Amino acid sequence: MGIDKIVCFLLFVFLSTSVYSQKSNDTIFINNDYYVKHIVKINESISDIADYYNISVNKILETNETNLQLYYNQVLYIPLKISKKKSLFNLLKNDKKIDIALLLPFYKNLNDTLVASFEEAEDAEKVILSKSAMALDFMQGVHLALDSLNRLGMNINLIVLDTQNDSAKTLEIIKSKMLDTVEVILGPIYSRNMQLVSDRYGNDKNKLIISPLSKSTEFLKGNPSSLQINTPFKIQSKIISRFIEEKYKSINVIICFDEKEKGFAKYIERSLSKKLKNINKMEMVFTHIDSIRDQFLDSQIIILPSYNRAFISKMLASLGGIDSSFIVFGLSNIKNYDHLDVENLMQLDVHFPDPYYFNKHSIKDSLFLYNFEEKFLSSPNRFSLVAYNIMMHFCNQNTLYSFEKYNLNSGKVNINAPLVRYSDYFLEKVEH
Repeated sequence: MGIDKIVCFLLFVFLSTSVYSQKSNDTIFINNDYYVKHIVKINESISDIADYYNISVNKILETNETNLQLYYNQVLYIPLKISKKKSLFNLLKNDKKIDIALLLPFYKNLNDTLVASFEEAEDAEKVILSKSAMALDFMQGVHLALDSLNRLGMNINLIVLDTQNDSAKTLEIIKSKMLDTVEVILGPIYSRNMQLVSDRYGNDKNKLIISPLSKSTEFLKGNPSSLQINTPFKIQSKIISRFIEEKYKSINVIICFDEKEKGFAKYIERSLSKKLKNINKMEMVFTHIDSIRDQFLDSQIIILPSYNRAFISKMLASLGGIDSSFIVFGLSNIKNYDHLDVENLMQLDVHFPDPYYFNKHSIKDSLFLYNFEEKFLSSPNRFSLVAYNIMMHFCNQNTLYSFEKYNLNSGKVNINAPLVRYSDYFLEKVEH
């Protein structure tokens, strides 16, 4: 765990004992517009910078009153368009203050005990619990978003609470009534604790309860104020089906599944069968190459509707040895399997929906990356990005997610999950 995590943990210790209020005190405005500070790197041209921020060279020249010749460490101010659209938070209160409760598993008590046993500060880094890492990563994203929102003049009261990934602790927080007066509850992370919070506050019309990572939809039932960022299987299935129907109307489709996920296979078959006729389902008892070779034509689409890591790994390995042309479609979890070789995913042309898509060519994501590395001197991971995007979506931009009711009298799910594939070792959006 890096020193940036330690700093974040110490920040949490402070936040967990108080309400953290941010007001605008260092807003960067030039001529009533918001600007991003950019430091020119070695051998960086003005066209490179223009491409990075997706604006014209002339706009940079006009804004900074400079010429085409740049120098190392030169400071440029890049105009950034900020959405003026009212956020969901703005609709909850008439004043400008937003009250947010952040529920994460920091395991503060356990970490305090571990750190206290070490006299040297340097040793603390070695003993902070590894299972706290996700919460600390998430907190970094929240903290970076607060910096940005602060510069935009937002006034945010943030209450940070430690669930310890424990149902009893979560119930204790609920019973304390600390959440009664907040407008937004972000978290908990895990579904069983999310269920407890949603059951208590999911019918409160003056609140939003946001699940950032869980793929379970159980907590949405009967809780219209609850929102899920992670796109569930049914929505992912529709995204895949719609794409195949529009682009590959006459191709052979093979749905490969294991016995525990027959329901997934049946659902996606029904989605496709409305417009496609050549659909075959194969329950894969064995995923050795010889057991599936004779099922393939010269070209086809392979669908792997599975959250089973072992099954996905074995199937992709087997497909890699088949002399046939195909495109593979899977679910969003494929991106999280670190053991999968990106080069292999490119060769197999693996497509999947991604509700957390990071677009390295967009101004928004490029700016996030630049600011994160500047602040924490390290690269962000997916938890930091998710946290940052959630905060920016609901507090300001309101453009990153789209929600619809999952069922009658239920909460809403995010349906914005673009279909992506790996190209040149980076994920890119697949255009219809």
